[in-house]
Amino acid sequence: MIIVETSNPDLPLMWLSSWKPLAEISTSVGKHLVYTRGNSKLRLCIQYRAALPVPAVSIPCDETYELRIAAVTRMHLITRASSSTSQGANVITHNQRLRLSRFLAIHDALVAGASSRDLAYGLIFPNHRPLVGATWKASSERRQILRLIAQARSLVSCGYRDILLHR
Repeated sequence: MIIVETSNPDLPLMWLSSWKPLAEISTSVGKHLVYTRGNSKLRLCIQYRAALPVPAVSIPCDETYELRIAAVTRMHLITRASSSTSQGANVITHNQRLRLSRFLAIHDALVAGASSRDLAYGLIFPNHRPLVGATWKASSERRQILRLIAQARSLVSCGYRDILLHR
């Protein structure tokens, strides 16, 4: 849940004009809203503060602190993007972040002079026993590491920073 403090109670609703409301509960101090679009859901608690010149996000320092920061970041990305491109696709998931990190580690190892076999058994398959000779040349591990190397080189040459900066 994202807590938004605002003097204009309709402003958060303008941010979410292309979203479908699922639930809305009004209280004496504000509203609780749940909006959806596609597979994305956004839960807001709108609190009225007459003296605020601009809306503010409040993040309580509790056990859900990191989760709330991630939700606010997601809301920021959604609301700053145009309605046609704001499906939440710009938010990198945990698994995507791990995959991108692996590609960058592969690229760094290649720059440092590592061979495909070094990458395979040092980085990608660290618990496997290394294959040698013709067994290595015919292995699926070798084919997989060559695909990963090609993807890592492609990612670095095509501007991975744009992906990480949500462009």
